[in-house]
Amino acid sequence: MWALTTSHGMRVDGIRSEHDGRQAIHMLGLPRVIGPYSWQVVDNQGRHFVAELRNTRPNG
Repeated sequence: MWALTTSHGMRVDGIRSEHDGRQAIHMLGLPRVIGPYSWQVVDNQGRHFVAELRNTRPNG
């Protein structure tokens, strides 16, 4: 499972795949990649924030 968090406090847990998580990032606004799992996003009201995607499954 994957989780999406933003710098303005939004969190979404239970995302089934990395692909679904990346699609969710694009639904938040216009993303610009800043790292392998991090994006600078501008929403439709011109607000800037960072969105991050992380794997919540334990290793092993």
